[in-house]
Amino acid sequence: EADNPVLIGWHEVRNRYGIPDLFVRQLITAVGQAMARARYETFRELAAYCYGVASTVGLMSMRIIGYAGPGAVPYAIKLGLALQLTNILRDVGEDWKKGRLYLPAEDMERFGVSERQIAHGVVDDRWRELMRFEIARNRALYAEAWPGIALLHSDGQFPVAVACRLYAGILDDIERNDY
Repeated sequence: EADNPVLIGWHEVRNRYGIPDLFVRQLITAVGQAMARARYETFRELAAYCYGVASTVGLMSMRIIGYAGPGAVPYAIKLGLALQLTNILRDVGEDWKKGRLYLPAEDMERFGVSERQIAHGVVDDRWRELMRFEIARNRALYAEAWPGIALLHSDGQFPVAVACRLYAGILDDIERNDY
């Protein structure tokens, strides 16, 4: 609607900071696909979903925060992936109750974890190994994304760094709670 204050504000922000329509379209498309898709076969497929729902937000946000140049883009993409993967690892049980399973089927098969096991909340050595693998991949993404924070405008570095550290800390909580 033309008189919706949220849409009016969003239009002004997009124009002021030069947020590309592409990122907005990618975000909307990914959210729509997520509603229709409940499983991911490969990490590549999952990463594409994470890019759409999270990295696009980072790519838009960095334009508002300010950044040093195109070299910052890969870092924003990786941070978006890391943040969304953290959500996924934190919310396996909750997502399952909603009929969704974001863990890649190829990873589950590799570690011998079945959907039945997830449905029953069975935490055994296979589950722990799967989660250790996923957490290690997630931490590697945080480590790869971290240098990009220095490429943001100085006013935005601290809040992004804090958010990054707090979110990465969720992985520690998952481990402390025996996955």
